[in-house]
Parts: sequence; structure tokens; C-alpha cells
Amino acid sequence: MTRALTPEKGADGMKDSAKINAGSAPQGSLSSGQKIPWSALVALGMGMLVYGVAESFGPVAAITGIIPSKLAFLGYSLPYVAGGVGAFLAGYMADYMGRKTSFLTTIAMLLVGLVLYIALSGSTVALLISFILVGMSAIGLESPILAMMSEQASAKTRGTLLVITQNFGNLGVAIVFIPVLLGFSAFQQTIAISLMFIGPLIALVITWFLVEESTPWSAVKHKVDMNVEQAWHQKDGSAEPVKPRGGLSLRFLVLILIGIAQDVAFVYATYGVSYSYFSSSAASLVPLIGGFTMVVVGVLAALWLVPHIERRTFATMSYALLLFLWLVLWAFVSLTRSTGGFALLAIMTLIFVPVEITWGARAVLEPELFGTERRGLYVSLIRMIVWISTGIITGILTSGMISFSFGSAMAITTIVFAIGLAAALIWQVKGFETKDKSLYGLDAAK
Repeated sequence: MTRALTPEKGADGMKDSAKINAGSAPQGSLSSGQKIPWSALVALGMGMLVYGVAESFGPVAAITGIIPSKLAFLGYSLPYVAGGVGAFLAGYMADYMGRKTSFLTTIAMLLVGLVLYIALSGSTVALLISFILVGMSAIGLESPILAMMSEQASAKTRGTLLVITQNFGNLGVAIVFIPVLLGFSAFQQTIAISLMFIGPLIALVITWFLVEESTPWSAVKHKVDMNVEQAWHQKDGSAEPVKPRGGLSLRFLVLILIGIAQDVAFVYATYGVSYSYFSSSAASLVPLIGGFTMVVVGVLAALWLVPHIERRTFATMSYALLLFLWLVLWAFVSLTRSTGGFALLAIMTLIFVPVEITWGARAVLEPELFGTERRGLYVSLIRMIVWISTGIITGILTSGMISFSFGSAMAITTIVFAIGLAAALIWQVKGFETKDKSLYGLDAAK
């Protein structure tokens, strides 16, 4: 158990109570002792909202013909490959410059990418450069967001808030596809996307004025008069510390494999399979249905599942359901030759349930498996490998350079999802539990 704290003087003591602020401005609680960093939640949520918009940026351009059809595959791959690079840079900044500084920098880069898209929308080259900037920044946002929220929330609320924060991205996906569903012109879509400037601007203002730097990170970097144990105790009270086992290689392997499976599921289920094999009306409906389904599922999972189920069990359950429902889709389309209609859309809606909860499993596990000093960098390395791999896989499946039948494409993705389930099972057996535990244990183990 973490020892009780007694204020003391000296380098490790608490000389100035103002310096040991909780790490965010106004705080409330879900229940007694469960403080919520509201400022950070709103700011990071707005960042994820725009992440969802930006993540849909390339696919929307491909589906609506804003970029030439022969380059459509770049809309499904280039933003994600660039996002892997952005994730690495943002994670590096998060560890060496701070979670807050990294978040603000990547938000600013995203705004530049959106400005370029709006100002030079007639140029294919400018559009592709915009994809790169937006992809780098939007996906780069994940690293400081995960690191900051995992260090802002208490042990009891951490899992719930990590899932809710990431869930704003699903709302962004749904919002950006509404103009497509309504048949808006490319110009009207541009206006709709430009409205998403509101999200990052809100995030910038709130973060700049109200969100303090992560206290555990500040303690590790000796920027406050507090040691790291005191910083975590301030968040988690007497919560039992995490007891890590297994080396970094096991954690990296598991997180990379479940990450690739989840990202391929999200990108291919939302955009790829419907664009390649379903009717145009279904291709426009699936992202919208998926976005709103994931919003609802994410909130329900965050409030009712994550607080009550061990992380390892939650991950295994999520990936098993993803594999099962993907096989159901494969069998249904193979038997009926359906490319649209209520039944197909109903199955696709069900598939977005495990797509969302696998995302939730990743959202809580990634920042919970690494110590504070390298949390941003390690999460970013995993995200970089995952997103580049996802971009390559989905790019190959949608490029047309290789002609995949529906059965072949489903077989490839099924293998990817089966590998993800196998990785979750490995963590179930070999991994350690982090639910309701203080992440101080990771720093103490170091």
C-alpha cells in the first residue's frame, strides 16, 4: 500500500501547497473520493472530437471524389501512415516537454492542416499535404491525451475517463459523414469541416488557461517540490499500486498486436469494406451509423463495464466478440450476396459494438502499462507501428493494385482479428491487472 503522506521540507517535501495542485482546474466527483478533472476532460474531449473528424478526412475525400479515383487509396492510407510519424513526435514531446505542451503543439498543427485544406482545396497536391499534416497531428494527439488523462484521473475513475475521452472521436466520425449522407457538394462539405475549427479552438483555450501540467510527470522531471510517490498518492489516495510483471517486450508485443487488429477493424469496417463491396448508399450510411453506435456504446461501456470488469477480461471479451461478428458478416454476405439493405446494416451496426469496446480496451491498457518517465514515448512507439501497419494493410486492400474478392479481403482481416484475440489471451495469462490500482507501482518498479 502507498504510505500516508506527511508534509516535509527539502527537495522531496511539499514546501508550497500551490505547487501540488491536483493537475487540473475545477474538479468534481462521480461519488465520494472519485475526483474528476473536468477541465482536462473537456479539453482532451474536444481534441478527440477533432481527431475523429480528421481521421475521416481522407476517406471522405476518397468516397466523395474530391481526390481522383485512382488516388482514392491514399485517402485510406496516407493519413494513417503520416499519423504514425505524428504519434512518435507527439509522444517524444509529451515526455520531454510535458503533456500539456505536446497537446497544444499538435492541436496547432492540426489547425494548419485544416487551413491548408480550406484555402487550397482545388489542388490535389495541397490536399495530400493537408492529409499528412492533419493525420500527423490528429493521430499524434492520442499520445499526450492518453498520458495526460491517465495521470489526471484517480485510480477509480481512470478507466472510465480514458474511454469517455477517446469516445469523443467517434462523435467526430459521425458528424463529418452527415454532409455526405445529405448529398452536400464538395464546397458544402468544406464548410462543414471548417466548422470543426471550433473543437480545437475550445481545446486550445481551455488547455492554455485551465489545465495544469500532469503532476506525476512534473514530479518525475523535478518541476514541483514533490516526489513521484506523493504525486500519485495525491491522485489515488490509498489505492493499491500496480504490481507489474513480465518485461517491456511482452507489453509492446501485446499492445501492438491488439492495436493493429483494432485499428484495421475501425478503418476497414467504417470505410473500406463498405466502399469496396457495398452499394454507394450503404457506403455513406455505414460510417454515420458506426460513429453514432460507437458513441452510445462507448458511454455505456465507460460507465457500466470498465469500472466492474478486470482489464484483461475486458480485452479478451472485446476481441472475441469482434472476431465472432466479423465471421457472421462474412457468412451473411457470402450466402446472400447482399450489398445493402436493412439486414446488412444491422449486422454492421452490431460489429461497431466490439470495434468500440476493443478501442476502449486499448485506451485503458496502453497508458497503464508504462511508467511516467517514458509513458508518452512508449505509447507513441506503439501507436506509430500500429497506425503505419494499419495504413499499409487498408491501403493494399483498397488500392485496386491487387484485386481482392470479398472472401479474400474478409479472410485477411479475419486473420488480423484472430491475432488480436490471441494477443489478448496472452495478456490474460501472462499480464498484470491495472484496474483500480495506482500507476505509482510502475514508477516504483523502475
